[in-house]
Parts: sequence; structure tokens; C-alpha cells
Amino acid sequence: MQRTSVIQPAPTIEPFIRQEDNGNESAVWIVFRKMLFFTLLMTIAPLSSFFIAKDYVFQGIFHVSSGNSYTYSAIVAVIVVHIVLIAFLFVAFREDIPGKKKSTDAAKESTGKKD
Repeated sequence: MQRTSVIQPAPTIEPFIRQEDNGNESAVWIVFRKMLFFTLLMTIAPLSSFFIAKDYVFQGIFHVSSGNSYTYSAIVAVIVVHIVLIAFLFVAFREDIPGKKKSTDAAKESTGKKD
């Protein structure tokens, strides 16, 4: 009886690399969109809040002098900047990137344990 061996082609790692690249690419776009949103918000929100507070709130409603309305409006703009920064930090730390496993999920997989 003669032995014949059939060599099976070894599975390559290319499909896994492509899948990981697609995951990284989508994660980059998610981060880019968030960064673009907060960049626009950081420029538009303080400027608009400054002029709205100055013209309509302090000079319009409260009839504050022009010099004082600039000061109060600047304080409002600084508060808005801090609100935007806190919102950005909150979103950045709670970010869930697809394809990225949490450390608890990775630990469960490595030990073979289930819930």
C-alpha cells in the first residue's frame, strides 16, 4: 500500500489583516468626524455666544453699558469654551471603537471563561 500525502494550502493571515485594516479605517473616520465636530463647535459656539450675549442679552435686555457688556460677554464665551471642552473629554473617554475589544472581553476569551 502506497502512502500519498496531500498538502493542504496553509490559511494565510491576509483576510485577518484586511479585516483589521477595515476596522482601523472605520475607527479613524469615527474619530475624525468627532474631532471635526468639536473643532467647529469650539470656533462657532464661543464667538456666537459672545455676540449674542453682548447685543441681545446685556445691551438689549439688561441695558448694560458697552464697556461692561464686553466684559460680561467675554465671561460667557469663556464658560462656553469650558463646556465644549468638557463635552469633548466626556465623548472621548466614552468612545467605543468598533473592532476594539474591551479588556474584560479579551481576558474572558484568553481564559476561555464565559459569563
